[in-house]
Order: sequence, then C-alpha cells, then structure tokens
Amino acid sequence: MNDFDEAIDFQQLAEALQDPEQQCGATELAIWGGDCSEADILTLLQQWPGRDNAMLYRIWEYSSQILFEDANQQLPTQPEWLERGRLFGSGGDLSLRRHEKRFRWHFIGLSGTTPPTGNFNAQSFWDVETTTVFHRRNESGLLWGERQTGFDLWFEDRTARAELKYPTQELGRIQVHYETFSRAGRVEFVWLQRLSRV
Repeated sequence: MNDFDEAIDFQQLAEALQDPEQQCGATELAIWGGDCSEADILTLLQQWPGRDNAMLYRIWEYSSQILFEDANQQLPTQPEWLERGRLFGSGGDLSLRRHEKRFRWHFIGLSGTTPPTGNFNAQSFWDVETTTVFHRRNESGLLWGERQTGFDLWFEDRTARAELKYPTQELGRIQVHYETFSRAGRVEFVWLQRLSRV
C-alpha cells in the first residue's frame, strides 16, 4: 500500500464545506466589538452576562506573567498592569487587548448575548455584515506542559521555568476545544470553549 491508495476526495471535502449544518449567521451567533478606557475595563468584565456560569476560564496576561485561571478566581484588581485578557467557555469568548490607555475588546458567543450598557462603544458585527454566513468547524489543540505524579506544576522542556498551571482537575495532557468561523476559506473568529484531557 502506498500513499496514493488513500487519495483525497475533493468532492467530499467540498460537500462538507457546503453542509448547512456547519453554516451559521446572525441568528446563531452574537459578535460584538468595542473599546473602553482603562478605568472602565473592570466594569465591563464585572457586568458581562454569563461571566460566572458560562465563561469558566480566564487568561490574564501582564508584562511580568500570564495566569490561566477559572471562574473561582477574582478579576484583575490593577488593570493598569494588564496587557491582555480572555474569558471563555460555553457561553462565549470575550477577548481584550490594551491599546495605550484604552482596551479594545471583542466577543463571540451565544446568540442573544448583548454587552452591558456603559462607556464601552459596543457595536454588533451584524449591524454592518447583515447577510454574512460563516462556516463553523470544531477544532482542538494540545496545550503546553504535562502534570507529573506528585507535583502541582506542569512541566515542558521547551518552556524553561514557565509554570504552566491550567484550571482543571484532570491529569495528563490537556487540550483546548474551540470553534473556528471562516468565510471564503479564511478564519475570521475563534471561540475557545473548554479544556479536557487528551
């Protein structure tokens, strides 16, 4: 048996991409974006709908460290040191990034989700792209590090002394599950959803 015995069926691939089950638009998905001041970012995070019960994971990136936490941890108390943040789970994926003294943010998640009211300059993607249809695809990726018996830390030779602690009780290699949303073959949005053991 050689490599050519397992030929690619391009017709099958094309049909999978056109599968209506994998297509989604404004009725299936909420997409928001905006920006706010450094002083308002904590209010945005505190008031975000579904934050505690449907967005169970948090990633906080500071200039000195990166923390990967769960919903039991507090939100950052000093936003002046925060560079990036991400809250995600089955309810959606809220990502924020510093731009000088402001934060730009975007959200992708469950249909019907709306940002809290305030000085967040929120705009719905669907107000501009009313007829867009995305191809949805489920993906997963392996996270760095592995927990070793008798240790609380995750070890990975290629990350030197980084403490790769993930907010899960599962042992062994951990993967992140996510959905990609593409248009014309280009991924435009990614929704991180959950962690699990490989």
